[in-house]
Amino acid sequence: MKRLTAIALTATMAVSLLAGCGSSTSGTAATVSSDTADSVAASAETSASASSDTAAPSGEAVTLRFAWWGGDERNAATQEVIQQFEDAHPGVTIEGEPGSSDGYHDKLATQLASGTAADIVQIDPETMPTFVSTGDYFVDLNTTAMDMSLFDKDYIGEQINGNYDGKQLGLPTGIAGPAVLVNKDNADKFGIDMAKEGITWDDWIEYGKKVQEQDPESYLFCMNKEYIVNLFVLTMSKQYSGKVFDDQGKLVLTAEDLTKVFDYVKELYDNNVVAPASYQASYTGDDIQSDANWLAGKYVAAPCYISTEDVMAAGYPDANYIAGTLPVVDNAKDGGFASNTPQLLSITNTCKNVDTAVEFLNYFYNDKTAEETLGATRSVPPTEQARSICTENGSLTQVVSDSADIAVAVGGTPNDSISSSEEAKTILYDAVESIGYGESTPEDAAADVIDQLQGLQK
Repeated sequence: MKRLTAIALTATMAVSLLAGCGSSTSGTAATVSSDTADSVAASAETSASASSDTAAPSGEAVTLRFAWWGGDERNAATQEVIQQFEDAHPGVTIEGEPGSSDGYHDKLATQLASGTAADIVQIDPETMPTFVSTGDYFVDLNTTAMDMSLFDKDYIGEQINGNYDGKQLGLPTGIAGPAVLVNKDNADKFGIDMAKEGITWDDWIEYGKKVQEQDPESYLFCMNKEYIVNLFVLTMSKQYSGKVFDDQGKLVLTAEDLTKVFDYVKELYDNNVVAPASYQASYTGDDIQSDANWLAGKYVAAPCYISTEDVMAAGYPDANYIAGTLPVVDNAKDGGFASNTPQLLSITNTCKNVDTAVEFLNYFYNDKTAEETLGATRSVPPTEQARSICTENGSLTQVVSDSADIAVAVGGTPNDSISSSEEAKTILYDAVESIGYGESTPEDAAADVIDQLQGLQK
């Protein structure tokens, strides 16, 4: 659920929404006076400033609310973990509030502004900045007894994973990011090592040549223009320039750096590291899993996403799969391969029993029984311990677990909102296709793209 990113969480907005929802005579929101808005704002501010070390007196019953969205499998696993915690903590009740992603963040926006949000809330990491910029709504977990030792420090240190100016306002529930799914049988057949430490972008070109020399009907990578842009072009651009657009919406990527990236794209096509552009045109978007050559075992590897590796592997099940390593250019300004969580869990500042909420999150994230119960219901688990447990019990494949470890180690800044937009992506897709068909040189394509991207600056 990402459409909340444009919502401003002001007290006036909260009152307007509440007034509109309460109206039984009209579909329009009632007019709210500035005095009323100021009153609600003051109330919300008072609620948000509640002490983060508040806890119920010893032996007193404690009730916490936990809100999240998800499907049946996630809901059942979460409720089971809640029951486990309650059984071990007599007197503690956790009221689960599962729901649909549709409308979840709109409702949460109103609750945060009015001080009525659940004690523990699941949040889309791309929505979190809006909440953080408009109010002091969440407990800094660094000031609590939360045990974060099982997390990779660099991973949870990213803003997209809950860290805002040194404050850990949420914890990631999983890992999403890029991956290279390798058919090890084919890699061994062609004598290439896709999993070697310190692999380079140039290694991939040389591997592609080696495959073609031995079998002109086989290719190193199963890709199309969309995947080339999303996994190669944007990644290399960030490695060279640090960012494509900065936080103020100004274009950072230069024509010189983009030319180097497009030179690489040309090498992919010229050396048949990927199938010809004319062939790729039959498999657009996320349809690479239907690529006839993939289904026939004609590729060595598929650059894809951690979340889609098992789907790709199912397309050609007659192979042994391993995780490929990810390359980084020399003197890179950024890892490029953005790895981030699909959701965050946060404790709201209106929680009156923060210590108990922290105790529950410690169980949720660090207890082995809880980790086994939750499995991969919130994507690939965020800690190595949890991934190991899930791999052993079969709820997570080894290749997916290994790919998560690789993605976290390489890291990278998530794509900015402008370069992630459909308009910017289309500009890049067209440029890659033009290079693939030999209609543009890398220099001309880069100059044209930079000119168009400048028009998207804020």
